[in-house]
Amino acid sequence: MKKILPILLSFMLIALYFQLGSKDVKLQKKEEYHAEIRGEVNSPGVYEIDADETLEDLIEKAGGLSKQADIRSLSLLRAIRHCDVIIIPAVENIKKISINSASLEELMTLKGIGQSKAYRIIEYRNEHNFQSIEELMNVKGIGPKIFEKIKDHIAL
Repeated sequence: MKKILPILLSFMLIALYFQLGSKDVKLQKKEEYHAEIRGEVNSPGVYEIDADETLEDLIEKAGGLSKQADIRSLSLLRAIRHCDVIIIPAVENIKKISINSASLEELMTLKGIGQSKAYRIIEYRNEHNFQSIEELMNVKGIGPKIFEKIKDHIAL
């Protein structure tokens, strides 16, 4: 028994050494992750990231957003993975149609506005110049549903 104990202890120490040694190697070898960001950021490119970084972190590394950036459809909390390519879109410049001066044809380009509703809009504005875009709902046939569809496309 006295001879077996030192041999057993030796094996245990050797096993412990190899087990700890392999963990040290894993700790020393850090995996590198990279992601690319393009579009409306100040410095587009490929950046090294940590495994737990978010889109907000990547945008920060890219020098922040440009003035034209449109992040309404993006989640800043989204996790970024190795080899991701993120494109930050630009704000679309939507040409708004003036309900106080648009022609019949221009008004008819709005969703849900046909010829008869366009005529009613023109008749209404000839009698009462629109003071707000919400006032458009005073025109017969234009309710909240149609207004919701076109409100981002109209102006006074």
